[in-house]
Amino acid sequence: MVKKLFYHLKRGKLMFMGKPLFMTLVALELLWERGMDLVLSHQFESKLVDIKLTAVIKTFERPKELRRLIVSIKRFYPNMGIIVVDDSQVPSKEEGAETITMPYDSGVSAGRNLGLSAVKTKYFLLLDDDFIFYRKTDLAPMVDKMDAYKEIDILGGEVVNLPLHRRIKYEETSLYPTTKDSVIHYGSLIAGMKVQDKVANFYLGRTERIKKVGWDERIKRLDHADFFTRAKGVLTTVFNPDFKILHAQTPFNKSYMDKRNDYEDDRKLIYEKYYIDTIV
Repeated sequence: MVKKLFYHLKRGKLMFMGKPLFMTLVALELLWERGMDLVLSHQFESKLVDIKLTAVIKTFERPKELRRLIVSIKRFYPNMGIIVVDDSQVPSKEEGAETITMPYDSGVSAGRNLGLSAVKTKYFLLLDDDFIFYRKTDLAPMVDKMDAYKEIDILGGEVVNLPLHRRIKYEETSLYPTTKDSVIHYGSLIAGMKVQDKVANFYLGRTERIKKVGWDERIKRLDHADFFTRAKGVLTTVFNPDFKILHAQTPFNKSYMDKRNDYEDDRKLIYEKYYIDTIV
């Protein structure tokens, strides 16, 4: 029922109401979460984070969202290193972040590879530009877990999609066909965290280990399942449901969404990579 309503608000008969309603709901939820941050949050431990962790943000044509994310990071971690990779027509230059510019529409995969190559810390935090830090984006305990359990290469958290706090269950989504076996059996527990094939694009990664997989730069938009398919048998991924970040998407930003949904070339490439040899 909720999915059907959102479809009509974004593309159907109720589309004229969609944008103001969506924007109002997101703004109210962010206001509520900010208020709860002030009431409930404690001072995060940041020294360990500053030394061992760098945030990597790939951004494209969303300067307001990028600025909102960086402000939210600095609110909790004022000294944490931030690398922004921007392939917008007019790249952003945000205070408190190192910005790497790329030719227009180079793609998310090329951008993430470039951002990762610039990381000098042991770990990095992968972020999309429409995320927002809040009181449950507590990084120090996650760094501690990465330090304590060397077998973990990726420690993923929960992305809280606004409005209505919806969550995609990545443990129930599939990879592309592969014959590789997991390094550690799917569903095993490491420090109480479940081993999964895939998590959201919100995770701590072991920098040098992730470089062994990287992103396929031929894929400009549909990078997610491809990355984790190639990572299977190489990296070990766990999920921690207590580690969270807010996600305020931009479904009514037409210029951005037109580019975001221009993925036919990616689909053809993925078909050639994973399916063409399986057809009898």
